Amino acid sequence: MTANGNGAGLHRAGLEEPLPHTPTSFRIDPDRAALVLVARSNAGPITFGATGIEGSISAQVTEGEVATTVPPAARLEVPVQRLTCGNGLYDAELLRRVDARLFPRAVVELRDASPVGATGRYHVEGMLTFHGVTRSMAGTVAVSFPHPGRIVIEGEQVLDMRHFEITPPAVAMLRIYPEVRVQLHLEADVAH
Repeated sequence: MTANGNGAGLHRAGLEEPLPHTPTSFRIDPDRAALVLVARSNAGPITFGATGIEGSISAQVTEGEVATTVPPAARLEVPVQRLTCGNGLYDAELLRRVDARLFPRAVVELRDASPVGATGRYHVEGMLTFHGVTRSMAGTVAVSFPHPGRIVIEGEQVLDMRHFEITPPAVAMLRIYPEVRVQLHLEADVAH
């Protein structure tokens, strides 16, 4: 086999074979990325949110789908100190419990993904570092390409704070339960 003159393919018995696709690099748009934590408490649900997520995604994209023959990779950094519910007392207690000054960022690293049928959903596996504790995680995300050059990823997962050595926050009579529903929305553009 020999490479053709423009390097776009290989010749074998007169047939062109394309070279393997190279992964596309995407840069997360911090203004279009958000994390929402929905905590249950004895007084009802409390929703904390944060924007400003930064990071990158590398994936082979073929015909509007993520090809998983070469596992995609991603690294996300969530600014923990931006988590807020709008109630100063609750916010201060949450940031104190998660030691936001000592651990200002939560980091997600994607290790593997596999399609869930032809649904645009993927089973993903990776590592989450939060409050200085790193744990393997798995879940499902939806991936779409609303227009060329942009990828949108949405997912939801339930986490137990105690797995990250966090004592659930409590303020006066308010008690927050340890299981928290985490919702993630990311938009990223092709990096140039």
